[in-house]
Amino acid sequence: MNNLFMKQSFIGYIIKIAGVVVMGWGLIQGIISLFMMVQVGGQFMSEWGEMQHAGGLTGTALFAFLGIIATHFLCGLLIIGFGEVIDTLQKIYFHMDPEAKRQWEEEREEKEKEDAVDPRGDVPFWVEQEVKGYYVKMQSNVQSIEKTSDPYVFKIAVDERVDYMEVGNFEPRILSDEETAKFTE
Repeated sequence: MNNLFMKQSFIGYIIKIAGVVVMGWGLIQGIISLFMMVQVGGQFMSEWGEMQHAGGLTGTALFAFLGIIATHFLCGLLIIGFGEVIDTLQKIYFHMDPEAKRQWEEEREEKEKEDAVDPRGDVPFWVEQEVKGYYVKMQSNVQSIEKTSDPYVFKIAVDERVDYMEVGNFEPRILSDEETAKFTE
């Protein structure tokens, strides 16, 4: 179960997630139908031939609930199994062609490197606007804004000094000397 959702192939992973979604939807749908049937209730004929209303949890409501849950659970398991078949075929392909596996791992490593935060990348527009707006109120001139290792803290050169500012809250905040120590090392 530990490696059930390990990403062997993208398609297999997505199909397995879809199976879990089907199971979750079945649970939600079963609970909704159970509550609706309990509220509506049912009718039964008494021993004198009169129709009487039976409120509460009846056998029909419980049977419908269990039927919906079982159907969605079975369908979800079949979908997850199909995702496992795709992953198994991917493993067989990699076993037969080790060069393809090596190339796939290299592409995955390159993608992970691209997804990593680049501290020297572009500063988002909203950060520039927030920082410049803050320093306009302080009547200071911003020379440059640079990223740091923290995605919400930026190094700002202002009037021959350097400030480290945290953005993303209600108001930008200049960090104290103790807080900036981890960014200046």
